[in-house]
Amino acid sequence: MTDHFSELPWFLKEYVHRNGWNGFREIQSRTFDLFKGTDDHILISAGTSSGKTEAAMFPVISSLYNNHCDGIGAMYIGPLKALIDDQFSRMDLLLRDSYIPVTGWHGDISKSVKDRLMRNPEGILQITPESLQIIVSESPEILRQVFGSLRFVVIDEVHAFMDSERGQQLQCCLQRLELIAGCDPRRIGLSATISDPERAMAWMTADTGRRTSLVSDPMVGRRSISIQYNDIPGPDEETDSIDRKRGITRYYRRLYEDIRGKDCIVFVNSRSEAEITGRSLKKVAETYGQKDGIHVHHGSISAEFRRAAEEDLKDPSKKTTVIATVTLELGIDIGGLDSIIQIEPPLTCSSMVQRLGRSGRRGNSQNMTIICNGDGSKWWTYVEGIDMSLVKAVAMTKLVSEDNWTEPPASSELPYGLLYHQTMEYLKSGIGAKFPSLASDVLSMHPFRNITRDEYKMLLRHMVAEEQLIRMSDGTLLIGPKGEKVAFGRDFCSVFKVRKEVEVTCEGKSIGSIQEMPEVGDLIQLAGRIWEVVETKESQMSVSVVETDGSANNPWKSGTPGTAPEVMAMMRSVLDSDDRYDFLDDAGNDMLDSYRRAAKENGTTETFVYLDNDIVRIHPWIGTRQFDTLRRIISSLEGVSSVRYVQPYYIDVECDMTPEALLDGIDHFVARGSRESLVVGRDLVRTGKYDRFVPDALITKAFARDNLDFGFEL
Repeated sequence: MTDHFSELPWFLKEYVHRNGWNGFREIQSRTFDLFKGTDDHILISAGTSSGKTEAAMFPVISSLYNNHCDGIGAMYIGPLKALIDDQFSRMDLLLRDSYIPVTGWHGDISKSVKDRLMRNPEGILQITPESLQIIVSESPEILRQVFGSLRFVVIDEVHAFMDSERGQQLQCCLQRLELIAGCDPRRIGLSATISDPERAMAWMTADTGRRTSLVSDPMVGRRSISIQYNDIPGPDEETDSIDRKRGITRYYRRLYEDIRGKDCIVFVNSRSEAEITGRSLKKVAETYGQKDGIHVHHGSISAEFRRAAEEDLKDPSKKTTVIATVTLELGIDIGGLDSIIQIEPPLTCSSMVQRLGRSGRRGNSQNMTIICNGDGSKWWTYVEGIDMSLVKAVAMTKLVSEDNWTEPPASSELPYGLLYHQTMEYLKSGIGAKFPSLASDVLSMHPFRNITRDEYKMLLRHMVAEEQLIRMSDGTLLIGPKGEKVAFGRDFCSVFKVRKEVEVTCEGKSIGSIQEMPEVGDLIQLAGRIWEVVETKESQMSVSVVETDGSANNPWKSGTPGTAPEVMAMMRSVLDSDDRYDFLDDAGNDMLDSYRRAAKENGTTETFVYLDNDIVRIHPWIGTRQFDTLRRIISSLEGVSSVRYVQPYYIDVECDMTPEALLDGIDHFVARGSRESLVVGRDLVRTGKYDRFVPDALITKAFARDNLDFGFEL
């Protein structure tokens, strides 16, 4: 055991012995060293089950045990209620004999538990950002009593917050809490492995005045990614295509053999794909006499069904496979896994790393199998006869396994909607404030560092015009009659939109939800089963169902992230190469070779290719944001008759210019034009929850800053 072991309280020593540890892992020892030797914030970057939770909590718990706090001494912030519940169970058991109480706090926790903590604040609080915002917003008068002695803030899944307006809200909330309560806690962040630790450390530091030190996992290089390729014939227009049915059956039988008798997560990229895969695997399992052991897990399935899947994964007496979307990416403890399978490449390298991190427990290497299906029915994955899905899988595998690269976070640089929200939060006390106070206390928050005072004045004037605010004769701003309906609404403290879906119930028990209201007699596929609708209640947005058999496919609409320029560049490199890859099976390598031949014939990796009728095809091989910017620039140039495109792969330009003249026009626009001039009316989509209260001029500016990028070369 290391020297740090002797410093642990007795109950932590018992935990160590009970779990058979021979000593601390490197990230745990290094965290202890930084914790004792510095006053820095600490960012711990490591995979799932690498011991990072213990690395963060052991020093925190030891400090609270040895030096009692009059109030809450440590706060754990998690992005999901399920993660809060999971960590509460672990900490409650760990601290049961320590006299350090642990309190979980989110929307499903009873009011009596919350009231008890407010009357007698102590120990460790485990909370979601939205619940913390409610406390800060609605109970500012007791913040000093409750949080005045706060010494530590542990932020789990930091990478999930960095890439969202929700994370910016958390930064504002913590800054406001520290100001009102008069506390200065150290922050300890936990994250999956990240490619840009400097940005993550900057996010942790924000405006706290403390630097952030990094502890990373030395096991990060131990990753193994393999790709299997299946050729599934496309549908035949004249027949039922027996070959296609046989190909699909072969694929699912092979997939079932890969998961049979194992604890496994099969990740997919959409809820629809999760349902189709889960249902198909269950049918295959039934042919082997197996009825249990396969679950479906996504955001539209009820919490009870998701918990059942998680508990089965944890149960050592069961062998369980869960077909999951992003809902199992985050670090809920699901026990040891035998296998991680990904159907088609994940949407981002960040997602690939997070899903990889669900394996590699107890110090073992991280392993994932990606299954690519060359399916002719999925026409949208094919470009010029090339299945870009396979090429992308190879490119992402190289970036993650060879370069340890993931996409940088992409939160809004001009979060005007959040500025509206924080302004209303500040004014909810009813006292009111003049502009200098708002600029000093609200605009000064870290997420608004790129917003000018003049832009803030524009927003405030618009809020007054829309009766969100009232301006008194002396310049004091108060919440107006329309603003009260928003600021005092039940869901005001969350900054993300929640789409209202149709709840599906069977015998009074929630199964989950779908996005469109069905009719009586319709079949629904949900939780890996087929249900028949027997009753609809449109006023309540709910339907009653009974389980049945048959087939159904109810799609869910959701956005997909764009492709980064680094991924596109690697895809081009893969197509230009003659390499055969050890991580790709023979069928995949052979198919990739055929795609390379097609690329050479079609000029797919060439920037400019002449087509008929004065049409120039441009293959820019740049990221989605840059591609969209380029497409807008070309459309604005004189001499361009029409533009057609397949994003982010090619742009067909009908014009009377040579490629050289076209390049000159693009370069001239980049040098002298503005991104805002490329924004058109249909772009003014207010995607953020509070963007509807922001004037058009600011929405235009935010859209141009966040979605358009001149940083490309052809």
